[in-house]
Amino acid sequence: MSYKTFAAIDVGSYELAMKIYEISGKNGIKEIDHVRHRIELGTDSYLTGKISNERVDELCRMLREFTDIMKSYKVDAYKAYGTSAIRETQNSLILLDQIEMRTGVKIEVLSNSEQRFLDYKSVAAKGQAFQNIIEESTIFIDI
Repeated sequence: MSYKTFAAIDVGSYELAMKIYEISGKNGIKEIDHVRHRIELGTDSYLTGKISNERVDELCRMLREFTDIMKSYKVDAYKAYGTSAIRETQNSLILLDQIEMRTGVKIEVLSNSEQRFLDYKSVAAKGQAFQNIIEESTIFIDI
């Protein structure tokens, strides 16, 4: 059976996370690993407008570890997304260039509306479970 492996990296305000998936025509999408690291990028970004050198060093160290993990799984492709902590920092373009040069990981920054859209889309992708949820009065809260 032929399958591909894909990694999704989330550079969030308070956590760096990577999920690795196995994708096949027969079995669909199956999560095979989930790695997390607590990092408070938002604390710096929201208080000072910049992410400190220490946090950037930590972020780059963890992203290099993530790339090692991806190599061990022979990942075919990945996507890395940053959210509000990176979006709101004053030096985001310099930060993104520095991260890519130091780790090889290219991070795309989602706008607030893109982030919400993907959150809602992931809920809707649950198929019948989603249909069951919305049969009653339903509210989705984005905090």
